[in-house]
Amino acid sequence: MTTNAQQVKSCPIPTRVLTLKDWSQLPDCYSQTPGGTLFSTTPGDDSQFEMDI
Repeated sequence: MTTNAQQVKSCPIPTRVLTLKDWSQLPDCYSQTPGGTLFSTTPGDDSQFEMDI
C-alpha cells in the first residue's frame, strides 16, 4: 500500500499556566471561541454520530 501523504513540519503551540486564587478571576467569555461558540468537553459520542446530526 502506498500513500501520497506529505510530512509537514510541526511547531509548538504557545501555552501558559496561570494560578487563580478564586473562580471570579476567570473572564466571562472563558469558554467561548472568538466567534462566540461555547466549548467545554467533547461529547461522548463517536465520529459517525457527529456526522449524522
